[in-house]
Amino acid sequence: MVKGTLCIIGCPVLEDEIVYSLGSDKEKKNVYVLGTVSSHTLMKKLEREGIGYSVSDMWEFDNGYVDMNDNEFNVVILMNELGLHVRPESLRRTLEDQMKKYRNRADVIALCYGMCGNYGWDASEFSEEIGIPVFVFRDRNDDVCDDCIGVAVGGRSEYSGFVKKHPGMFYVTPAIVENWEEYSKELDFCKGFEVMNIHTVKEVFQVYGYKNAVMIDTGIGICGEELCEGRRRFSEETGLEFITPDPEVADIYPSERIYRDAKDSLNRRE
Repeated sequence: MVKGTLCIIGCPVLEDEIVYSLGSDKEKKNVYVLGTVSSHTLMKKLEREGIGYSVSDMWEFDNGYVDMNDNEFNVVILMNELGLHVRPESLRRTLEDQMKKYRNRADVIALCYGMCGNYGWDASEFSEEIGIPVFVFRDRNDDVCDDCIGVAVGGRSEYSGFVKKHPGMFYVTPAIVENWEEYSKELDFCKGFEVMNIHTVKEVFQVYGYKNAVMIDTGIGICGEELCEGRRRFSEETGLEFITPDPEVADIYPSERIYRDAKDSLNRRE
């Protein structure tokens, strides 16, 4: 039986991966979601999948007022706001500060983030500074996944091959489509516009020469009619037409590995 506390620090675009990991793990666990504005959609998905959880006040958790049993398996989830990836230096600083903050409240940290502009940064090395293991998305070659698209296609080499097959296209996942209204506001090439509406977004994509979008569907996010409606709405707002990649493009290995490795590290504690 696993004992100890796993702290997951996540980006909303990768919340489907978090829900998938928790739902696939049938071992008994206590799930605590820290109450932030960015945690609402995660909680809805946990409820939809029948995954029980408790909402904890962030101040109370930070100050040790949330009582957790160290002899049980606890999972604490902190969801950050969408858009940190736009400023790579700020993203890295924020995540490092959060890891320092929770090192005394957790036994291991799973950083559910791509590196998003911090190329070459291996956040797991930060474990040496904070004294507890840190895990990130990795591929079968043990390379760190660069961003959420890299996570969805299985890693760095797969990402490179995917880009070569689909050059000059806009890459999306079900989570990006689902969060498009907020996600689009944080895109680098959308900065500087006082008003972002359907006409502005279309104009921006035209200026940058985008005509097609590629959906990488790992099968763990929205699906069926909900996904079809999301794709339709995305195409209407961007003017981009979807093309269908090879079905084997999507790969959930990085998502399965980060949770497995983090959980296994609890078993290896002395």
